[in-house]
Amino acid sequence: MSDNPQVRYGGGNSARVRRRLLAGTALVVLAALTATVALPLLRDRSQQRLERRAEREVTATAQRTRAALLAEPAARETTLRDIADAVAGVEVLTVEAGAAEVRLVFRVRVAKTAASVFGWQRATAEACFAQVVRRAAAPAALERLPCPA
Repeated sequence: MSDNPQVRYGGGNSARVRRRLLAGTALVVLAALTATVALPLLRDRSQQRLERRAEREVTATAQRTRAALLAEPAARETTLRDIADAVAGVEVLTVEAGAAEVRLVFRVRVAKTAASVFGWQRATAEACFAQVVRRAAAPAALERLPCPA
């Protein structure tokens, strides 16, 4: 019997190489499975963040439109329509004139595009709002409405 451990247990170097190959293969399979599961989750999260940014920008655009409208409380309907139309992303749907107020209903559309690890992502958001512009009294709140089809 030999004192050499490689001879006693058989295989020696080849057994060590097989164990390393098996461990390396297991690591590669684990990394592939992790990437298969994680990448779609990260892409979805990135898309959701972009959609939230688009939604926040819709609200900010509506607030800018409101501020522009309320800056001219004595303006006529056509002037108020032009003021709202001048804001990027705003489409005036209706203008209703009363004796002491004008009610504008408008749609705000925002499209956001962003580059990410997953390529270009795009999100669009839209919402409709109503703003009453009173000629003399305190300003009315901005009202969010369902958009017509």
